[in-house]
Amino acid sequence: MRDCCGMVSSGSLSSLKAAMGTTGALLCSSSTPGRYYNYDSSSQPQSRSVMSDQCAGQWFLKACGLGEGDTEVFPTPHVVRALQTIFELNVQAFAGGAMGAVNGMQPHGVPDKSSVQSDEVWVGVVYGLAATMIQEVMYSLSHLSTIYILAQKTSSATKFLQGITCHLIHP
Repeated sequence: MRDCCGMVSSGSLSSLKAAMGTTGALLCSSSTPGRYYNYDSSSQPQSRSVMSDQCAGQWFLKACGLGEGDTEVFPTPHVVRALQTIFELNVQAFAGGAMGAVNGMQPHGVPDKSSVQSDEVWVGVVYGLAATMIQEVMYSLSHLSTIYILAQKTSSATKFLQGITCHLIHP
């Protein structure tokens, strides 16, 4: 199995895709294979942390009109599965889903305490997670209510996401 987080020296899309192989980055973890992208390739306990912002690259690619078809870097099923895991662990299992997404969560549902930052909720990360979930069309009614709660954690994101939420519910 290919290492999930090997570094790529070239910034070009073709080099990135070549470094990841033909199937894209593999979701892997020694304890929960296929549920999320590893934080890094070390053997440290925090390497298995489920990071809320692990799909930020996909969010950025799609915002730039890339990340699909010929420019796909991360296979959509992998991204969606990772987002589902983040939603389950970092959002729903943290403070009952009322505080947003904790930055780092261990796969067994305990917040990562390896650093101060991993046990915090950051507005920008929560906004990016909500935006990525919307981009990947992950907005069942339960997701929408949570995305709305996440958006309320920010002042600038709230009006933006309220408009999107209303549009999705009432096209």
